[in-house]
Amino acid sequence: MSDTTTTVNPWQPLPYTEWAPTKNTLQMCTQMLGKARLALTPALPEWLHACLYLDARGFGTGAMPWGGSVVEMGIDVFDSTMWIHVSDGQRRSIALAPNRCVADVWADFHAALVDLGIDIDIWEKPQELADTTPFSENRHDCQIDPEHAQRFFRVLAAIDGVFEEFRSTFFGRSGIQFWWGAFDFAVMLFNGKHDMPPDDRGYIMRYDLDAEMMNAGFWAGDDNTPSPGFYAYLSPRPDGCEFVPIEPVHAGWVEAMGEWLMPYEAVRTCNDPQQAILDFLGSVYRVATTMGGWDGLDLSYTLPAPAPRE
Repeated sequence: MSDTTTTVNPWQPLPYTEWAPTKNTLQMCTQMLGKARLALTPALPEWLHACLYLDARGFGTGAMPWGGSVVEMGIDVFDSTMWIHVSDGQRRSIALAPNRCVADVWADFHAALVDLGIDIDIWEKPQELADTTPFSENRHDCQIDPEHAQRFFRVLAAIDGVFEEFRSTFFGRSGIQFWWGAFDFAVMLFNGKHDMPPDDRGYIMRYDLDAEMMNAGFWAGDDNTPSPGFYAYLSPRPDGCEFVPIEPVHAGWVEAMGEWLMPYEAVRTCNDPQQAILDFLGSVYRVATTMGGWDGLDLSYTLPAPAPRE
């Protein structure tokens, strides 16, 4: 029996102007899921109860408690659907394509929750976006092109494996999250120490910056900055860190952002995109251990050898 599986190169171009209509509509749909997770999940430090996760077909909330049951929600980029599964066997599906407006998706999503008896209060105003049109009134975001959604997802799926490898030997608290507010995919490391958040930041960022951390990830771009890329920062910011050389050569500090940035286009077209991302993450982590006061030895973990076969 022959293997007919076709390997698709995940490191495809992501020209923002081309896929922006899909990105905007898809982000509004992920915001619906994220807000449902906020309503259902007990609060965790640094808003970790609010994030979404990658699964094999798109984005999901993971299991969330509801009474004596568990509910899970997600988006399937291959079937172009939003789905809701309950641990009593019930499930619902909402079509996202072709050309369905956010308002129509929201109406069906809300109706499905009511039909399942999931009575939760979801604020329908988008967050962390310039467009704050309530979901029920948004009839201008009406496109999810399956090809564009799948291309974006494949990029994230490839990055996910690199993030997992990077954090595999870290002994502190860590995780990989998809953040529906800024539409970025991140790996976060926490060294276990509290930090005093800055007074000049809003409600969300104050509770996001109350622990010492390394935050790195992939950002899809927006209307103001359309070029996608990788970012990384340390909180608190070590004095002089902006002068430390960071690998690979196309990565560097951007003072206006207070972050290290690396263009996605430079990564995807290099000889080894995975290694380029690992070099970037490793360079920033070394700044944490050399300038940020992190105990690299104490926070490192030696993976056990595979168990012998008997």
